[in-house]
Amino acid sequence: MRNFPYPEKPDDWQTAYTRDQAHHDSEKYGNNFSAPLLLGFLVALAYACFCAARFFLSGAYPLLLLGPLAILIVLLPLLFFGLMLNGAFRLASNFLVEFYQPPEELDPSKIINNRLFGKSKLPPPLNMFSQFKYILAKDGEIANPDHWPAWSACNLGGPIMPIVFDGCALYLERGNRFSRVVGPGHQVPFLEWFETIKYVVDLRPKVKEAGFDVWTKDGIKVKFSIKIECRIGDPAKHDPASSLMYPYDPQAVKKAIERYALRWPKRFEGEPEEFTWVDAAWGQVTGIVPSYVGSRMLDDLFIADRMRGQILSPEAIKEIFEKLNKATNGFGVFITDFQILKIEIPKEVEDRQKDRWKAERQSIATIVEGKAKALSIRTQQKARADAQRDLILAIADGLEKNINRDENEGDKERFIEPLLLSFSGVLDESLRNPLLRANLAKDTLEVLEKLQNMLEKPSS
Repeated sequence: MRNFPYPEKPDDWQTAYTRDQAHHDSEKYGNNFSAPLLLGFLVALAYACFCAARFFLSGAYPLLLLGPLAILIVLLPLLFFGLMLNGAFRLASNFLVEFYQPPEELDPSKIINNRLFGKSKLPPPLNMFSQFKYILAKDGEIANPDHWPAWSACNLGGPIMPIVFDGCALYLERGNRFSRVVGPGHQVPFLEWFETIKYVVDLRPKVKEAGFDVWTKDGIKVKFSIKIECRIGDPAKHDPASSLMYPYDPQAVKKAIERYALRWPKRFEGEPEEFTWVDAAWGQVTGIVPSYVGSRMLDDLFIADRMRGQILSPEAIKEIFEKLNKATNGFGVFITDFQILKIEIPKEVEDRQKDRWKAERQSIATIVEGKAKALSIRTQQKARADAQRDLILAIADGLEKNINRDENEGDKERFIEPLLLSFSGVLDESLRNPLLRANLAKDTLEVLEKLQNMLEKPSS
């Protein structure tokens, strides 16, 4: 296997091998096989000519046979090498079929011819015969996988030109070792002789929906039904110059594919299954959601303002969403949507919790109703006290004006003596009541005391 320059920068992966290099290698490989064949043909031709010369120099046969014999001398080596090449191709085809077991309708001789000789670059108009075979990669798969170019690209290698459509990428290997990632774009990639397509990657968003059981902190099993939408590459990255509908990030594709693994769900039976990047993203869901639920009591998940943990609240969804992306971004996968579709708890637990929550709601309603009544009474009493205060202030103001008038004018006689005595008695009795004094405002109390003093002056 010849040296191949493994590019370190993802930007160079697309053009690490080109059509011109494939033509150059075709000529080199073709010469490597053609030179021995041509040399063998010339040796055989020389030997036939030598034998014919000795045959005619002996003089036993006329020179008229020289022409037909010369033609025979040329045809025999050609026939010999034709039979030899046919036998070699037949042996190689049988070996390829037995070793790789390709589809029955596939012609192995075309694969062998393509890999041995490739396509030499010819000048126009003969260049139409120097075009390489191509394959189509779209919708996450290779079109016509049973045709020999597609089969060869996935099992043996090039030279083949892959045409990659939007929303698709190819993970290439060379000798079971990562080679590069190629995808859509204005620069068409080319498959080298020993590069094979290991994975055809679908870049379109993937949706996975499933259910699983988790346990709360108080040991109650809860069944969650969750749906996620994920994709390879950061959806926030956008190249204005690109016409791609689905952003293509080769480095993210590499990280996601290298997350693949094999798992054996049933250890002693069945076949192993491939653990894809979608499964890896879902694995983070089945780890983060149980961790969130297991750190909280059942009531914390369903009652608002309980440890800020209500599972269907926007805050909880945002927290889980951010944790998922933090875990999946490391292998090139981004969660674009996270939804909790359904939550189920055991029937008996649900009934008990409903009764408990109903009692709590009634208790809360009773407290709220009591606070509302207390507030109403307080408001009414405050309004009544304010009205009394205003009334007393008005009376006091009027009395003060009448008393402060010129006392020589005899204005005191305008008050009716029984009324003043009665009002004075009410004030005396009210101010002696400790309960009333405790409920009166300070300024109101001062006014009443002042009023009492004023009423005592006329009587003295």
